[in-house]
Amino acid sequence: MDINDENAEYNKFLSLDSEKQDRIINAAMKEFTAGYKNASTDNIVKEAGISKGLIFHYFGTKEGLYNYLIDHAIDVIQKEFVDKITTIHPDILENIWHFSLLKGELSFRYPAIFDFVSNAYFDTTSPGDNNSKLVSRSGETQANLIEQIFAKADHSLFRDDIDPEKAIRIILWTVEGYTQSIVKTYLNKGLGSSPRENYNKYLEEFAELIGILRQCIYK
Repeated sequence: MDINDENAEYNKFLSLDSEKQDRIINAAMKEFTAGYKNASTDNIVKEAGISKGLIFHYFGTKEGLYNYLIDHAIDVIQKEFVDKITTIHPDILENIWHFSLLKGELSFRYPAIFDFVSNAYFDTTSPGDNNSKLVSRSGETQANLIEQIFAKADHSLFRDDIDPEKAIRIILWTVEGYTQSIVKTYLNKGLGSSPRENYNKYLEEFAELIGILRQCIYK
């Protein structure tokens, strides 16, 4: 659902020019990367160059602002990542690599959103069911992509002595394990850190991992 329809109560904010909206959104997301509890509306208005009263005029409360940012981030990710995945290749590894590059591009085009979502996903101080909302939406998206990957997979690409279904599971388990290792490293740094800081390193490592899987499993 488009955020303009889902959050009609934010019409006053949505009536602002896009430059001012972006300034407020980016300032708020930057501040909330420190965690909901530690975020200060004083810092947000200072960064955005607006009065504190306007924040409450547009969003009512700090929680209202945070809820808006969650919905806005989900909406952007849907439009700029999920909806752009228009082609599922018969080569599973090609799909995984393409998705990784698309996500990386998104992180650099929308750094505030990427860092905000990464932190919000693990923020235990956030209000309401925002963590559940993020987990639910991301889990649903991942499940849909995996289903499409399975349906389109060309089993003839795999070595003849390897069961295709097992080959697919090995690929998914390996990628999931690598992803979890990045998440663990990120969590150890604490909220406020940026997973984009080591993006090139992770991309290089991931490319090597994809190459090893291709050598071991493909013909």
